[in-house]
Amino acid sequence: MEGIEHIRAIAWDFDGVLNRAGNAWQEVLRRDWGADPAALVKAVFEPDRRALLTGQDDVLDRLERWVDDTGFEGGAEDILELLFEHDNDPDRELLLMIAQLDAAGLAQVMATNSDARRARFLAVEGGWAERLDAIFASGEMGVMKPDAAFFVQIEEALGLAPEEILLIDDLERNTDAAEKRGWLGWQYQPGGALALAQAIMPLLLRAEG
Repeated sequence: MEGIEHIRAIAWDFDGVLNRAGNAWQEVLRRDWGADPAALVKAVFEPDRRALLTGQDDVLDRLERWVDDTGFEGGAEDILELLFEHDNDPDRELLLMIAQLDAAGLAQVMATNSDARRARFLAVEGGWAERLDAIFASGEMGVMKPDAAFFVQIEEALGLAPEEILLIDDLERNTDAAEKRGWLGWQYQPGGALALAQAIMPLLLRAEG
């Protein structure tokens, strides 16, 4: 990867990269609680996703309205807890890579389009604050990928130039936007840990230097 030698920080996407959970929470909601996950997604998560993911709307408020409208017996906070717990399945190969990159002295952060409540759960209960140096979530930043302002905030927080940061993301529109800022970008494919390791091998080898 051209320019890899200049990298001082890695920004990891969560869903589609670090997280392998998929939609496991939906099956639990259907099986254990008898609720229709498709209806919940349509009512809570699909309308104006930008407002939800940039902190303009609170996911808990949306869930409370859904509970009221449907007569669902569980509470909105119960649903949120179920969703968060079943939507965090770290990729073990990437966890090992994160540990090696940490030993190599690189800064590592999460860069995710997630609402603020989920971001806080991932940081604390999910254990990601212990694995990474910072978590940048759109719901707390007020802006989301692929908007340029998302990347600018990370640059300023880390005190690094664009060419010193690598974004690993599964969506091409995000890696393209990062590269337009001057970052390096790597579009991650499912099960792509080996390909990624080969691409960033110079960084991994710093731990042995």
